[in-house]
Amino acid sequence: MKESLLSTSFSRFKKNSGSYIAVGIFSGLFLILAATLSLIDISFTILAMPFITLPFLFASHVACYYLEANQPITISAVARYFFGFFNPQFRGSFRGIRAFLTSLAVYFGFMILAYVIMYSVFRNNYGETFTESFKSLITTYYSSENSYEDLLNLLNDNEGLLLTFFIYVSSLPLPFAIIWFIYSISFSSISLYYRLNIRASVASLIRLAIGSTYAKYKSKMRKDWFKLNWPLLLLSLVGSITGALIAVLVIKDAGFFSALISLGSVSLLFIFLPFYYANMEVIYHRYEDAFKEGNKIAVENVLMRIQNSIDLSEEEKRSLEQSFKDDDPREEE
Repeated sequence: MKESLLSTSFSRFKKNSGSYIAVGIFSGLFLILAATLSLIDISFTILAMPFITLPFLFASHVACYYLEANQPITISAVARYFFGFFNPQFRGSFRGIRAFLTSLAVYFGFMILAYVIMYSVFRNNYGETFTESFKSLITTYYSSENSYEDLLNLLNDNEGLLLTFFIYVSSLPLPFAIIWFIYSISFSSISLYYRLNIRASVASLIRLAIGSTYAKYKSKMRKDWFKLNWPLLLLSLVGSITGALIAVLVIKDAGFFSALISLGSVSLLFIFLPFYYANMEVIYHRYEDAFKEGNKIAVENVLMRIQNSIDLSEEEKRSLEQSFKDDDPREEE
C-alpha cells in the first residue's frame, strides 16, 4: 500500500525531529522579530522582506533539506545558505515580487469591502456625528483653500473618530493579504529543492523548466500543499485576530491595530514550522521527476530555437546538445 504524503512527511520529521524543531522554532522567532519592526512602521517589515526575511527562510529550507544527507546544521552553514539565496540559480525561489504584488491586489480588494462594512458600523453607532465629519473631511480634501493641518484637525475631532475609522479600514484587510503572501511564497518554494538538485545552470533555463512544470502540475501541487500545510494559514489567521483583539480590548489604542495584526499573523507559526519544512520536502519529492522532465523539455526547446536560427554543422549541433545535457540533473543519477 502506498504511503500517504502525511505519513511520509511525519516519518521524515521523526528521523531528525530535534533539528526540525530547532530550525522551526528559530524561524518562527525570527519572523516575530521581523514583524516587530511594524511597531515602528510597517514599511520597515516590508523593506526587510527581500534582504533579510526571505534569505533567512531560504537558509532554513536548505538546512532542513540537507539533514537527509546527514549534514549538521551549524551557524556557519546557515550563514552560507543565507547568502546563497542571492545566487542567480536561486533567484526567484519564492517569486517574492509577484507574491507582494498579488498580495497588494488582495489587500485593496478587501479594503473596499472593509470600507463598506465599517462605514455602516460607524454610521449606525455614531449617527450624524460621523456622517457630518466624513462629509466635512471630503469637502476639505477637495478644497484648495484648506491646509494639511485642517485635514488633521478633522481626523482628530470627536476623539479621533475619523482617524479610528480609517485605521480600521486600512488594517482589517491585512490578515488576508498576509495569508495570501505566506501561501504564495510557500507554494513557489517547492521549486527551491529542484534548484538545489542541479548543478549551476543558466538562470533562464531554470525558469523555463520550473515554469513548464508548474504549468502542467500546478493544480495537483496546490492540492498537496493545502493537504499538508493548511495549519500554517489557520495559525496566521488566528494570530491576526488575536493581535486585533489585543489592540482593541487590552491596549485600547487604534494606532497599534495594524502593527499588532502583522505581529500576530506570524506569532503562532513556530508551532507548525517544524512539520512544515518536512512537508515541503515531501511535496517536492513527489514531483521531482516532473521537474526533471520540465528541464528536459526546456533544454529541447532552447536547442530547437538555436538550431533553427543558426546554421550549424552536425558536429556543432552535437557539441551544443551535450553542453546543455551536462546541466540536466538526470545525468547525475
